[in-house]
Amino acid sequence: MRRKVSVNELAIGMYVAELDKPWEQSSFLFQGFVIETPEDLKQLREECRHVFVDVAPPRDAHTPNAARRPMAPSASTVITSRSAPEAVAFRNEVREVAKTQQAAGTTITRVMDDFRMGKSLDTAGTKTAVTQMVGAISHNPNSMLWLTNLREKHQRTASHCLNTAILAIAFGKHIGLNEADLNILGQGAMLHDIGMARIATAIVDKPGKLTEEEWQAVHKHPADGEAVLKITRKLPEKVLEIVRMHHEHLDGKGYPDGIAGDSIPLAALITGLVDAYDSLTTDSPYRAAVSPADALRILRLESAHMYGRELVQEFIRCLGIYPVGSLVRCNNGALAVIMSSNAESRLKPLIMVVRDENGTDIKPRLLLNLATMGEDLALRYGISGNADPKAFKLNLPGIIAEEAGL
Repeated sequence: MRRKVSVNELAIGMYVAELDKPWEQSSFLFQGFVIETPEDLKQLREECRHVFVDVAPPRDAHTPNAARRPMAPSASTVITSRSAPEAVAFRNEVREVAKTQQAAGTTITRVMDDFRMGKSLDTAGTKTAVTQMVGAISHNPNSMLWLTNLREKHQRTASHCLNTAILAIAFGKHIGLNEADLNILGQGAMLHDIGMARIATAIVDKPGKLTEEEWQAVHKHPADGEAVLKITRKLPEKVLEIVRMHHEHLDGKGYPDGIAGDSIPLAALITGLVDAYDSLTTDSPYRAAVSPADALRILRLESAHMYGRELVQEFIRCLGIYPVGSLVRCNNGALAVIMSSNAESRLKPLIMVVRDENGTDIKPRLLLNLATMGEDLALRYGISGNADPKAFKLNLPGIIAEEAGL
């Protein structure tokens, strides 16, 4: 039974089945969830006046991402294959964007190597790379975001800088920044961790807790990066601000200067936020990666005091309920990767089915647009929840590289 409840009457343990607004207009990650924390209550009270709760929630709604029961497949249903026009167009677009991504990756790797060895820096190259990325993201942000799931283990810092730039530009585009500001943001984000290039590998790759001396070395990297980049006299002051301030927090507890509030430029806050997201979703010597959905949940619950609640919520809206590159389980038990999101239909993205309901890898992989499919097919392949690639022994970076022709 479903009943209407004022948000002031909500309590932990209740199952929220419906809001007083469309789910797409909220910052909640899931359509239907159990209230688990005081933060969930606070967010509901900030965004809604009333909600509808299920007095007897579904038996499988034990997590915020309640799974639906798998449905038996219909033998008469025809599935769009990778050879279909939509699939071919998307794949060709990804391959074209991959050229831009690879060129930018080569540029930032060279710049970081030069920084490490004390050589002069090719900042003009980073500017060109960012301009090309801004153009690619403006045309189709999903294709570029998809490629951030590629990970170069031996060039972790360079890959992280590239991904941070892509995410920052996509987010900046989402909130309406103009082209000039996107280029500044992209340059700052691409160079934000350049100071890390001179930190000892033993510290960067240390699996255990850092000593106080080691933490001091890490905390110096924003200022060190800014100092060397300033010598080039080729970068705008706003780019240097991003490099120095990307670890500053609104509450004043960041570093290197401990500044707070409006003293931190929006571009630095954006860079810090997307930097945190990419770090959470990347394996490191001291922490296993979490899923994109879990990373967004962590940021929502733990980072509002750092970057601002509104900025964090808008970032969640930018990436969507199911971020591009996520592995999800379909209603029928199949596994799929999110290829692109639809801002007008966040629960019905474009997916690529990589394993069928019987657990068999699919080749060629199937591309399905849940927003435009027939009701029967959309119901079968509708998303029931997120899935962990490691639990299913799926190499997502390998799949993405293969589909991108890399």
